[in-house]
Amino acid sequence: MKKIIFSLLTLLLLTSFQQTKSIVKTLDKINNTFKTMEVKLINWPKNLQPKLRKLKRTAFIAFPKKEMKGKIPLLISLHGGGGKKWSIEEQLKRSAKVKGLSLVELAGKNLILLEPNSSEKWDPKTLNIMLDYILETYSQIDHSRIYVIGHSMGGRGSWDWIQQSSERFAAAAPGGFSGVSENDNFAKLANFPIYGMVGGEDGKNVASVKKMVTLLKATGNKNVKYVAFPGANHSQGNKKLFSQVECIDWMLNFSSKK
Repeated sequence: MKKIIFSLLTLLLLTSFQQTKSIVKTLDKINNTFKTMEVKLINWPKNLQPKLRKLKRTAFIAFPKKEMKGKIPLLISLHGGGGKKWSIEEQLKRSAKVKGLSLVELAGKNLILLEPNSSEKWDPKTLNIMLDYILETYSQIDHSRIYVIGHSMGGRGSWDWIQQSSERFAAAAPGGFSGVSENDNFAKLANFPIYGMVGGEDGKNVASVKKMVTLLKATGNKNVKYVAFPGANHSQGNKKLFSQVECIDWMLNFSSKK
């Protein structure tokens, strides 16, 4: 029996080592390809993990390769529903291709990218606990220039988060999601900058994102933009959203300082 247990433990350790080695290899390949951003992994502390609930233990963070002085803006990217079941390595590869990491590399701006990974729908309370930890850990972040972007489940998560905690952000770009309702907290977002995006052929999500924009404008909000990518379905809309450098340029104009 002891031999069986020892063999199982050995197998688990070996598998874990091989997976870690593979992730590191993938990370090195990305960083050798990227010209403007350096990607790193964050493993949430064990004592924080229970509070983060279904957030996966590993997140991605990227910094400008060029040394920066002073405070730096933070962009948080929330992935879609597909990422719930993917391995960390699969998520890392995808992000470097058509998600947050690819967007900041393409944009080439002086900002930090944080991309958490979740095995369930995004929870604003959990995300706020995560953000508290990030701001305590990385003193170079400009607290008045924090932005959030997401598509599909990530768009829904961004929308829910800013409704609950808009004071923490300078602007947001929720896209490609459904479920917007007149009962959502539009009054709280009457002056909040929002860049809504969706694939023009993305089914019910088109009407939902357009409804969000229309109801925001009805509050008198003048800092609202809307883009429907012509002919793009859901996955194509995701790719378009995460290559929309204009959105990054636009959001960086805003600060949450009163």
